[in-house]
Amino acid sequence: MKSQSIIIASAVVLAVFTAGCATSSSSTSYKKAGDTSTSLQETAVGIDKGEVQIDAVLVALSDLVNNPNTDIKSQFEKFNASVGKLDSLSKDVSKQALAMQAQGAAYFQQWDTDLATIQNEDIRSRSTDRKNRVAARFDRVRASYAHTRDAFVPFMSRLTDIRTALATDLTAGGLASVKSTANEAKSDAAPLREALRDLSAEFTALGLSLSSSGK
Repeated sequence: MKSQSIIIASAVVLAVFTAGCATSSSSTSYKKAGDTSTSLQETAVGIDKGEVQIDAVLVALSDLVNNPNTDIKSQFEKFNASVGKLDSLSKDVSKQALAMQAQGAAYFQQWDTDLATIQNEDIRSRSTDRKNRVAARFDRVRASYAHTRDAFVPFMSRLTDIRTALATDLTAGGLASVKSTANEAKSDAAPLREALRDLSAEFTALGLSLSSSGK
């Protein structure tokens, strides 16, 4: 009788321990999904801010180059500050995107680990298909980000070149020398803004799909 009680007690302890491990794994998976979702949506917010800041930079640049007034220094300082803010925002988005990729990699690794523990073949197969679809979508968003980032680099380079040139030669002649480059930056901005808008929507949609409140 005593032996039987020990066996029952051991079984209860084992059951509780096993349940605890399962809960821990589930919580880890849930947290990684939530972290990835949050990171994706935060990156989208940063992209939206960048798009708005592009407009602010171009307005300041156009005012400086096309409508210089007697207080040209204040016009330049406004443009200079706008470029600095855009540069800062772009760096923030880059950091957020790197965090998103790291969290995404951890999330999919955890998903693979969890899949290996599923005994039911139908559930495991369906979950594997779901993971593969999400992973493919994640890769598409990552590729879209890389493409948009590559388009942003020459745009930002033009702005910083204009700023550097005018910081040295803030005169009528200096303004004339950067006018063609300023027009190029303005032309490049339209497709870039559209790409940023689309990219933000992709980040947001994927983030919501990984959220507990997503579709």
